[in-house]
Amino acid sequence: MTDLDGTVSIHKSGDNFYSLQYGKEKQPATFEATFVKMNGAVLMDLCPVVPESVGDNDYRNSFLKIHTVYKAEFTGNSLKLTDLNYAWFYNYAVKKKLPLAYEWTDNGILLTLQTSELDSFFAEQKDNKGFWGYPTNLSRKSSPIEIKKTANELSHGNKMPEDLSQSCMPAFPFKEGWMGGDGDVSVPISKTQTLFIFSDTYVGNKNQQNRSEPGLKMVSNTVAVETCLPGGKADVHYYWNNMYSENPQPIFKSFTNRYRYWVNSAFMYNNCLYVILQKVAHKHGVDPDDIFGFSLPGVSLAKITNPLAPPNQWNIELFPLPDFANPDMSIRCHAIQDNFIYFFVIQHENDDYQFLVRKKLDSIENTEAAFEYYALDKTWKTGIMANDMDTLIHGFRANTVNYHADINKWVMVCDIKFFDNKIKIRTAPSLTGPWSEEDIVYEVPEVTPGTDSYNKKNFCYLSRECIQNYDPKNHTMLLTYDINNTSSTEINANPKIYTPKLITVSLRKYGSR
Repeated sequence: MTDLDGTVSIHKSGDNFYSLQYGKEKQPATFEATFVKMNGAVLMDLCPVVPESVGDNDYRNSFLKIHTVYKAEFTGNSLKLTDLNYAWFYNYAVKKKLPLAYEWTDNGILLTLQTSELDSFFAEQKDNKGFWGYPTNLSRKSSPIEIKKTANELSHGNKMPEDLSQSCMPAFPFKEGWMGGDGDVSVPISKTQTLFIFSDTYVGNKNQQNRSEPGLKMVSNTVAVETCLPGGKADVHYYWNNMYSENPQPIFKSFTNRYRYWVNSAFMYNNCLYVILQKVAHKHGVDPDDIFGFSLPGVSLAKITNPLAPPNQWNIELFPLPDFANPDMSIRCHAIQDNFIYFFVIQHENDDYQFLVRKKLDSIENTEAAFEYYALDKTWKTGIMANDMDTLIHGFRANTVNYHADINKWVMVCDIKFFDNKIKIRTAPSLTGPWSEEDIVYEVPEVTPGTDSYNKKNFCYLSRECIQNYDPKNHTMLLTYDINNTSSTEINANPKIYTPKLITVSLRKYGSR
């Protein structure tokens, strides 16, 4: 964007955030921009971004982040931004003493309303005479970033084979600065390669050998590229952004301090990789000893157009999934059948009830295209109506759902309850059920008293199937699960904790076709 006084750069960065910059090229003023529709008007909310090069985290976090609001009007290739009129607010709050929560700052009035109060106030006052000040007119100029991105997308033509079954055994050694992670979402991208996408991950220096050495940090997600070798062995290489720097960054960046991303599930479609990302934010008023001191404010979709490239060179585009925002419901896992992608979802207030929604695969990026939900009358209906959704399962949440043709059933791998030691599965002839009762297929030794690996502070979670490693001849699944501990000292001392665990589980008892 340009005006008479210089250049203003506005480009999409997060799923529904934009980066706005102006000023000197080497030291630009940077803001996080969000556009909001309100009663026919479009408002732009700007929040300043303190560069990572300024001080350390403690120093950057000491700044109070102030939001400023502009009215945004789009006409062809022009954007008119109009700021708020300080004189109007002064007259409203100070002279007339009308109700408006504010504090004085050195150079003006700071509104201190709650978000809902602020929304109502703007909706009531936005058309009042004098509410807005003077406009700034910007005209669009072609962006070399957009042109380069389009060229990269057009040049990508790698065809993915349909049969991606693999016989090699994954392994996750400490190497290349990767010091353990959880989440363990796997997706095959060729006949010899699988991506393992981790959530919170310990990373360090390139030659770091353990977690006790200096330089250990945590990023919210990393990626391992596993390559099958002859003899059933595998080679693995790890990736994150800004590797071996003072400021390592995840592969999937949220581009905002409001939340970070954990990885929920991933799938391939039309030669692109799609990743479901769970937003993770700080929980207000949390006890400092609470190991679950986070909230889950929503879900985003990432599209990678060049998944065969090294992950730190991926072209990533983020899309919002507003139907799954807190406090309504979250996506647990996906399944693909015919031309639809299905999501098993839970409502946050009770994750023992599982529902099913779906959307056509070719519309997955279109936020305007509606989902369908499986309703109480056993039909598919447009939209997502929580009160009319059929409860497919009364039981703990699902982590993976895959079809196994050799037994002619869908197999659901359930999560492990906190401090429990049981991995359970369910089976069904159809995604809509009827789903079987839970069947215990494995007891986790790390949380089973009397075993060599037991620790009373251990807890395990996120048991998932690696479908690419399924052995249909012997009806054997390969599962991963994660081991954690409530003590950081225990985690740092034991490399077997917070490192994916692999096990095999037989489906032989469930019959074959």
